[in-house]
Amino acid sequence: MLLAAPLLWMSCGRPAARVPAARRVEPRVRAVLEAYVAAGRPAPPAEGSVPLLLVADAMPGAPAPAKRPPEALPPPEVVVSVAVPFAPGALRDARRLRLRDGRGAAVPLRAKPLAVWPRGRSIRSALLVFRAALAPGERAIYTLDFGALQPGSPSQRADPPVPQTPQAAQPSQPPQASQPTALDEALLPSPDGPIAAVLPPSWYAASRVCGPQLPAIDDRRFPGFESGIERALARMTPAYDTYGVSCSGAHRTYYDGPHALYQRFLRHGDAARYRRARAEAVWYRQHELRFSPDRRLAVHVCEKADWTPAAPLSWQVLRRMLGQGMLDDYLLTGDPAAKEAVLAMGEALRLNLAALTGGKKEDVLRTTERNMAWAMMTLSSYYAIDPRPELLSALRGLADRTVAWQRQGASGAFEHDLNRADPSECERGPRGGSPFMTALLVDALMDYHALTDDPRIRDVVARAAGWLAERAITSDRRAFRYLWGCETDAYDDSGTADLNLLIVPAFGAAYALTGDPRWIDVGDALADVGVKEMRAKQPKHWNQAMRAFGRYLGYRAALAGPAMAGPLSAGR
Repeated sequence: MLLAAPLLWMSCGRPAARVPAARRVEPRVRAVLEAYVAAGRPAPPAEGSVPLLLVADAMPGAPAPAKRPPEALPPPEVVVSVAVPFAPGALRDARRLRLRDGRGAAVPLRAKPLAVWPRGRSIRSALLVFRAALAPGERAIYTLDFGALQPGSPSQRADPPVPQTPQAAQPSQPPQASQPTALDEALLPSPDGPIAAVLPPSWYAASRVCGPQLPAIDDRRFPGFESGIERALARMTPAYDTYGVSCSGAHRTYYDGPHALYQRFLRHGDAARYRRARAEAVWYRQHELRFSPDRRLAVHVCEKADWTPAAPLSWQVLRRMLGQGMLDDYLLTGDPAAKEAVLAMGEALRLNLAALTGGKKEDVLRTTERNMAWAMMTLSSYYAIDPRPELLSALRGLADRTVAWQRQGASGAFEHDLNRADPSECERGPRGGSPFMTALLVDALMDYHALTDDPRIRDVVARAAGWLAERAITSDRRAFRYLWGCETDAYDDSGTADLNLLIVPAFGAAYALTGDPRWIDVGDALADVGVKEMRAKQPKHWNQAMRAFGRYLGYRAALAGPAMAGPLSAGR
């Protein structure tokens, strides 16, 4: 669990030759990090510490860390900010955070909560703002302490801050107490400053701040995915960041590019990947969101210019309103612009629910699983930041509709008219389902479950997984039918096996909710095919694989022991 083991960017004792180039850490840094290894514990402890890696000029292609010449002038101090996530129940008071530099000296710190876990109200993410001095290419290891204040430690106040000026400390001595001094109240987060601060990927994974994850370096089951997904991004032609906004064809943020890139960062924990994810989130806000004049509402630029909440958002806009990615950006940087985007998109959707679900023609959210999925993701992101009762009511309303939708059929699918969803794909299919869209809806349901612990979700997810495993799978059991229930095309071929990586997280979710490891057996077999057939040649395909499969690995990371014998039951 989190806080149990501030494990490292590197696994101790692992031969250097086995570490990918992007993940190598120079011996000096590794030696410091290895001092923090601790055995895992079943629950977050009341106190502990974790290393914080500071990297100057951490953009891709930045120079390797270099030793500063003795005659060089010391670099100037700059503002550094980092958002530190915590697992549910791990931290309840931001005043119980302290920061020490590499010599053990106390660092004046501003700390404040960014968001809380709605159940229990413990801190989900806390913003830390401090000052540091590093020359270009340099790195430093700081230590973040949490929990009970130690004797002699300076008290560090939550927002508004009371900073201290640390006394000179000797490396062999404990930190010296310091007197509070005034700190500029205008000090703001600096997510794009010259120094990036990152935590070990094991910390991010255990926090579950953006869903279940497994550090990439610990993925021994699917090494082909780790190398393949990185190679695909590096070799993509045209390059990922050359794609622009499109309201019809392929576009770079399809399947939530910022979310996919932040998932990549969390699994590696390095500054370069952080910078890349951060740049994508900023690009999305600058190019793809349109705010109302009072900035209370935001919709995608592909929506009609005269749109009001009285008219249902178009399907193409629902899938382009990226609540998960903007939530990631806020929880991992503290950027108020990211929070504004989440709140404005969420409020636009909340006000639009009546038009989406009670319109004169149809329930837009139940015409395809994907429409319900994106709406639930956006509202869940909104509620994660602003857990007001009226938002919870709106979110539960979507869950109610989803539960009722599945119960209207006996298959476990979210049955709908396939021809209505896309006439070009099915001429007749009045009661069908889409496996890959169902997987997106399961992902949304798991976001909702993490916030509410709604007991109904266990059965809904297990039934959907049972349908995928028993009825939506192809006859050769290597892939999923692109559509199930189409009377004019059985789609019984494995030509879409690359979608396996998007779909198998539904089995991971079923395992997480039921504890039955046989779901992982099913998922692993299909994931093996998916990794082999992965086609991440465009942002759309790269995003769908990256956003989903990391979560599957996070679900299966809790697996222990062999699977039980016997058939799977959707009701387990």
